[in-house]
Amino acid sequence: MKAFLSLAFSSFCLFAFSQITLESRIETATVFQQGAQLTRTASASLPKGESVLIFSSLPRELDPNSIILGGNGRLDVLSIRHQANPSKNLEDHPSLEGVHNKLESLRLRLEAIASEEHGLVLEREVLEENKKLGGTGSFTLNELKATADFARQRRERNAREWYALQNEKKELQEKQAHLLKEKQELLQKLKRTSGEVYVKVVTENAINARFRLSYIVPNAHWRSVYDAKVNDLSQPVKLTHKANITQNTGEDWKNVNLVLATGNPSASAQVPYMATWYVNLHNVSLTGGNPPTLRNANTIRQFEAAADDAESFNPPQTTINQNLTQQEYTIERKQTLLSSNTPVTVALRALELPARYEYHAKPRLDKDAFLVAKVHGWNKYDLLDGDISLFNNNTYVGKAYLNTQLPQDTLQLSLGRDKGLVISRERVYTKQEKTFFGSNRIDHYVWRIELRNNKKQAVDIVLRDQVPVSQNDEIKVSVKSVGGGEYDEPSGIIKWRFPLAPAQQKAYEVSYEVKYPKEVRVMYY
Repeated sequence: MKAFLSLAFSSFCLFAFSQITLESRIETATVFQQGAQLTRTASASLPKGESVLIFSSLPRELDPNSIILGGNGRLDVLSIRHQANPSKNLEDHPSLEGVHNKLESLRLRLEAIASEEHGLVLEREVLEENKKLGGTGSFTLNELKATADFARQRRERNAREWYALQNEKKELQEKQAHLLKEKQELLQKLKRTSGEVYVKVVTENAINARFRLSYIVPNAHWRSVYDAKVNDLSQPVKLTHKANITQNTGEDWKNVNLVLATGNPSASAQVPYMATWYVNLHNVSLTGGNPPTLRNANTIRQFEAAADDAESFNPPQTTINQNLTQQEYTIERKQTLLSSNTPVTVALRALELPARYEYHAKPRLDKDAFLVAKVHGWNKYDLLDGDISLFNNNTYVGKAYLNTQLPQDTLQLSLGRDKGLVISRERVYTKQEKTFFGSNRIDHYVWRIELRNNKKQAVDIVLRDQVPVSQNDEIKVSVKSVGGGEYDEPSGIIKWRFPLAPAQQKAYEVSYEVKYPKEVRVMYY
């Protein structure tokens, strides 16, 4: 089978050859961190000789350099061209026919209401004139009464009809405004998809051919988000990896194969140029010059041939593929994503992460204990950066952020407060609360920390307290006791790690002295 030829774009006369407008549909959408590659499929019966194939209703914003045409059939591709059609008459587009019909129906009814309003105004004027004439003639009492009753009834009916017309007119005008807005939105959408790709081909004989047209468009992206759930401290963390996908390309993606890729085709593929880096006496950084603007180095206009173009995109589950430069998630089920600024969430996979659970307490800052899950070796699960929604016993407790760029092998998830652990931190006052030594004053501090486990199971506790760290040579901090904890002098942090059985209680005391000139005041911050 003869392969398609890969040729540069060239202009050609469209009217010298038979033109065939193809009915194409989006089959696969590959969404990147920024942008998306769409693959459309179409079939055509081509006559012998040269023909121009037209792929219509494409995004005007597609990148012409990204166009890839493939398929099967014995033909040669002579040239390809992408063209936006800003002058195309979009008012006659079939998708607007229904809106036009509704607007016309509303227009006719509003005109009829205007005519009825005019008739009611004339009727009121006649009634007013007859009222004046009634007082000048010779009428019996009964005749005057009958005339007055008739005038009153007509005025009341006139008012009711006028009120009904005003309500109907207001409702119709609201519908008209809604339809005009809908029409404007449709026109904007049609304008965004008024692009066309022209393909000039030549065949030795009449054939039936299938085509795949791929191109990259902006205004689409995705990012990872996660749900982390813990219901039992003896069970692993249940992590649901999801994707928030936004596509506002102007095209609706209906029932497509969806692939999510971690690449970014809009970023330069070229290694950046590094110039000499200078610094002057005023500590102002200078560069030796800006590197040249680099264009995307993606493959441009490749064409392929296939003996059998039938493709299967039905993996047994969401699969992860690692190619040369990016990671790809292929979704099992076909998806529909309408063009909108509203993100769509798609579940990718469910994971169980073995974790060690422990409680962290810092009673100087907060009297509650916080449950923490520590996941070791998380990087083997091919996770990506993203927000994590945390759930403890199906109760939402907050958000965290997974940063895969950190070198740590342990992922730490905070799962919220637990009132089952009672913690207090109180100052113990002694007779030597304040003493003086020469020109200096010494403040004595003793803090007592108590913990009690009111839960039905044993827990592991990581307790932290701290002593102040001096930033002035005139202030001296002397640590007397850290209660058996691990003391880190540069930071002043004291740490204890211990198990706590049900109903068990533990207490620790921390004591230190702060010495400073008695004529000054110290500030703790």
